[in-house]
Amino acid sequence: MDTDAGKLETAKRMGADEVLLSGEEAVTRIKDMTGQQGAQLVLDMVGLDPTLRMAAQVARVLGHLTIVGLGGGALPVNFASPPHECSVTSPYWGSIPELMEVITLARQQKIKMLIEYFTLAHVNEAYRLLHDSKIQGRAVITPHP
Repeated sequence: MDTDAGKLETAKRMGADEVLLSGEEAVTRIKDMTGQQGAQLVLDMVGLDPTLRMAAQVARVLGHLTIVGLGGGALPVNFASPPHECSVTSPYWGSIPELMEVITLARQQKIKMLIEYFTLAHVNEAYRLLHDSKIQGRAVITPHP
């Protein structure tokens, strides 16, 4: 899900099976696709209040909601949300074995990555572009050109 149709097209090009514009229709579609159960795994790559609320809406009982984004939002928690026994994590990064798995997948070319590189001198530009949702994948800052 995303609010930007262009980013959804990029996700489709990168191999996504389904792309949805964020909103109530997306929540309904996810519920329909999962037999009203919700998603087993929800990755919130933004971490803002609206994305966290939606993440809780689409997660399932005994599912997993992982907050990856550093947007500074707060996940609303009460008896009904997130769903019962849904685990919520906010890892800063994975474990060493998980990192090794990711490296193996990348070497096997099973992971497609979109990266925009910026030098340290252009870090403010990178942050501005991230804030304005102008980065298609990830921004990587390097000390030298």
